[in-house]
Amino acid sequence: MPNGVLKEITPDDRSYYMASDITALLGISKSKAYDMIRTMRKECIDAGKLTKAYPIGRIPKKYFDEYCMIN
Repeated sequence: MPNGVLKEITPDDRSYYMASDITALLGISKSKAYDMIRTMRKECIDAGKLTKAYPIGRIPKKYFDEYCMIN
């Protein structure tokens, strides 16, 4: 692989969703997806499930699936 990349990570391999993933899953606009991520992220931080250091614009798949009752 170029530039020393060991393995390319696909969206299925990641442990988090980004706005583009949520847009595809729920059929909503990207701005609405970012609003959902912000809301869920704040709830997770307030509940102690995430730290403030968790990257902005991403939400763990586990919490998103739980929030949206997926699986």
